[in-house]
Order: sequence, then structure tokens, then C-alpha cells
Amino acid sequence: MPSKYQVKNPSRYIILVYITMILSGTILLSLPISSKGISSIDALFTATSAFCVTGLIVKDTAVDFTLFGKVVILILIQIGGLGYMAFSNLLLIMFRRIPNLRQRMVAKEEYGLLSMEEIVQFLKWIVVTTIVFEVSGMIVLFSGFSQILPFKEALNQAVFHSVSAFCNAGFSTFSTNLTGFYRYPLISITVAILIIVGGIGFIVLRDIGMRLTGNKKFLDVHTRIVLLTTVILILVYTGLIILTEKGNTLRGLSRGYAFLAGFFTAITPRTAGFNLVNTGSLLPITLLLVMLGMFIGASPGGTGGGVKTTTFVVLLMWMKNRLKGRLYTNVFKRRISEPTLNKAFLLLFLSVLYIFTMTTLLTYTEKKVYNERGFLPLLFEEVSAFGTVGLSMGSSQRSEVSLAGDFTVAGKLILIVTMIFGRAGPLVIAASLFRPREEVIKYPAAKILIG
Repeated sequence: MPSKYQVKNPSRYIILVYITMILSGTILLSLPISSKGISSIDALFTATSAFCVTGLIVKDTAVDFTLFGKVVILILIQIGGLGYMAFSNLLLIMFRRIPNLRQRMVAKEEYGLLSMEEIVQFLKWIVVTTIVFEVSGMIVLFSGFSQILPFKEALNQAVFHSVSAFCNAGFSTFSTNLTGFYRYPLISITVAILIIVGGIGFIVLRDIGMRLTGNKKFLDVHTRIVLLTTVILILVYTGLIILTEKGNTLRGLSRGYAFLAGFFTAITPRTAGFNLVNTGSLLPITLLLVMLGMFIGASPGGTGGGVKTTTFVVLLMWMKNRLKGRLYTNVFKRRISEPTLNKAFLLLFLSVLYIFTMTTLLTYTEKKVYNERGFLPLLFEEVSAFGTVGLSMGSSQRSEVSLAGDFTVAGKLILIVTMIFGRAGPLVIAASLFRPREEVIKYPAAKILIG
């Protein structure tokens, strides 16, 4: 692909990188040294889930993969979590080189940046921030794991879970994920904090850092929306989950443990995929709440998926202002531009349409699962893949893996495409397929009745 064309359409370059990295991971995971035996489709699924920081598994990460295989998975998670451009920028910094124009344009597209200014500094910020939080998480997690595990195993678990949590991947080297770890608050709270920090986005973290160091007087509107929405969603979800599950998965737990389990369960749908309680045992109303959380997802420029918190807020503010009869959509005494609103509506429409289409296909390809377990588990798995979350109602054949483990090759391919679609983003996918054209004809307005 010519360099000139890559600059004009960075979205296609992002998709090309995704495919290249996933295929490379598939080859490595297919090697005999990586596992105790794995099919090509399962290797492809695992590589996609790792690079797209999803966490859906068709093989037990703790048992079915060797140390080499786990390292491959961890590297894919790290590269996918940082974003390819941040990782490649780290290599450029090591060789004292500066990203060229094409690389900067791809970074702008990949992280949803609003301008080309200070992209090199922003990429450096991503690398430094990731190292600081992941190393800090490793230290705290090691102190927690060392209380229940031997030194070497505690260190391995700390490294793997710190990277997986900050990158919102949801992969765990425990066969039961983190089920039952509400008994160890130091571990579960640390994982929760890493999930939140990774999910709010590098753009927000940098804005907060500049505010704390005195380089800015006020936080950007984007940052305030993300922080306020994140806090509200966590608090509301924690309350709702404790309320709905107090007689189910939280029954018999002390108030402290029940709150911690509810708090953690409220956070993980924000594209993390870890679980302290068995997801398959949640009540249908809780599963619907979790699916909504997975659909909303994390924030732009971070390690998570979904339609993003800002999209959710922009659409809510549009509805609120229209119901009040206002012509413009305002938030924090600022007007949201028409292009931003159009982008939010397009993202919502494409996402809903995609999930509906793929879930419909799953009911056809996975007739056995559909007949045995119904529609909800299939929808839950599809939404989880789209939001790059990794939560699952579980396999009927192996309790250690996701429902996808019961799927046919066709069903696994559907989820593989969905994970790429969800991680890269519907708008990036659309931009890679269609080249924007300037309209030369403006037609008269049509009168169409609505509602």
C-alpha cells in the first residue's frame, strides 16, 4: 500500500495493522511450544481476543497454554492495550527517532485525537503512564498474591493481572478468573482501580496530569464529562447490582464483601471482563444491566471498547435539550457541534445494527446452543465481544471457558470479526471502507413526518 494513500486513509492502515498483529499472534500460539494442543480457529480466536483486549476464551489460559503461550498472550494484550502506534513509538524513542507524518496521522485516528498538535508528546505520555500504573499495580498485587501463593507464582500472577487489568483485557491465569477473590480486598480493589484508570482514557489522564502540575487552569469539557459519567455509572451500577443480586450471587456474604463484589461487578462491564462472582449465575435483570454497561463501554483514547461514555452523554444531552425545546445541545455551558452529534448518532446506529445482525447470524450458526440455552446467552456473548469485555455466561462443556467454546467455527469467526469491529471502532471500520467525498449538489429540503 503506497505511503501517500496511507496518509490519506489512516483507518485502512489501522485495520491492516490489526490483521497483521492477530495473524502473527495466531502463528505463535499455533506452535507446539505455546500450548498442549490447539486448533487453528482457537489460536486465531485467542490471538484476536488478546490483541483486541477482550478476554473471551475458548481455551483455559491457566491450563491449556504453556509459559511461552501465556507470554505471547500477554504481549498481544500489552500491544493491543497501548495501541499499536504507542507501542511502535516506544521502539522509535529507543532508537531516538521521531514518528513521521503518516504515523502521527494514524495515531490521531487511533486515539480519536482532535488535532495533530503534540501527538509525539501524547504518545510518549501513553508509554510513561502505562509503565507507571502497571508497575505500581504489579507491586501491590504481588503483596496481595504473596499472602496466598509461593513467591514465583505470586510474581507471575501479579505481572499478568496488572497488565491485563490496566489494558482492560480480562484475561486471567486462574481457571475460575477472580471468582471468590472478594475475600482478598487488596487484590480485587487494585484490579478495579487499574480497570478504571485504563478505561477513562489516556487523553483524560494527561489532562488531569497537566491540571495537577499547574500547566492548565481548568479541565477540558471532555475530561469533565468522562470523569462525571464514570463516577455516576459506577455508583448507580453498584447500587443496582447489590439490590438485584442480594438474594442471589451475593446471598450469604457480609456487607463488606457484598459491597466489594457489587462494586467490582459494576466496573467490569466497562470492558474489563474480570469477575468476582459467577457471571452465568446472575439474574436476567442483572445480565441486562451488564449488557447495557458493556454496550456503553469505556472512554475514548483508552484501553476499552463500547460506544464510549462520551457518546452516551452526548446523546442523553441531545435528548434532554430537545425535550426542553432548545435548538442547541449544551453541556457544561458549552455547545456540542453538529458534526459531533452526527458522529454520535452514526456510531449508535452502526453499533446497534451490527449487534442485531451478528446475533441473528449466531442464532442460525449456533442452533444447538440456542435450543439448549436460549437467546440471552448468545446476545450476551455478542455484546461482550463488541464491547471487548470478555464476560460470558460460560460454556456448558467446560466451566473454565466462555460460551464461545461451545460455538462452531462459523460462530467463532463471527465473534472474531466482532472483536475487531468493537476494538477498532465502527467509525474507523466505516472510514476504512468508504472514502469521504465532497458534495457538489445541495438538494431542496424534504418534508417528512416523524413519530
